[in-house]
Amino acid sequence: IDRDLARRDFTVNALAYDPVDGQLVDPFGGVADMRDKVLRAVGEPSERFREDGLRILRGARFVATLDFELEPGTEAAFRGALDTFRKVSPERVREEWMKAMKAKVPSRAFEVMRRTGILEVTYPELLEQVGCEQNQWHAYDVWNHTMRVLDESAPEPVERIAALLHDVAK
Repeated sequence: IDRDLARRDFTVNALAYDPVDGQLVDPFGGVADMRDKVLRAVGEPSERFREDGLRILRGARFVATLDFELEPGTEAAFRGALDTFRKVSPERVREEWMKAMKAKVPSRAFEVMRRTGILEVTYPELLEQVGCEQNQWHAYDVWNHTMRVLDESAPEPVERIAALLHDVAK
C-alpha cells in the first residue's frame, strides 16, 4: 500500500484505510496537511508532476476548492512541469477548469495559474489583463477586476466562465 500511495499526487490524496485492522495508513503526513490546510506533493514534487502534467492544474484547483495553501516547494515545481502539462489533452484541462469554477472563491485557482505559468499555456490572453489599467471609475486593473467579478458571479460554472472572459481583449 505504501508503494501505491507514494505514486499519488498530493499528501492529502495519499491516505488509505485498512478496514480489517481499522487503521488509517498515512505515510506522507496527509492528515496533518489537511489539518494545516497545506497542499504538498508526495515525495519529490518535480517527479510527481513529470508523471502526469495535469497534476499542477489539479493543484491550482485544490487551492480553490479546498481553501488550501500551496507548500512553497510544491508550487516552485509547477513551472518546471509546464512541458509535461502542455501534453495534457484539452478535455482534461477543461474538466479541471470547470471543477475550479465550483469553488467558493475560484480566483484562488486562477491566481495560482497566473503565478506558476499555467495560464501562459492554457489561456495567455488572460495574462494581458495583468497591470492593464482601466478608466477612473475602476479601482482595479483588468485582471483584479476580472477576479472580483469571477468570485462574485453566480456559482454556476458557465456563468463563471462568462465572468472570467468578460473583459478579454479589453
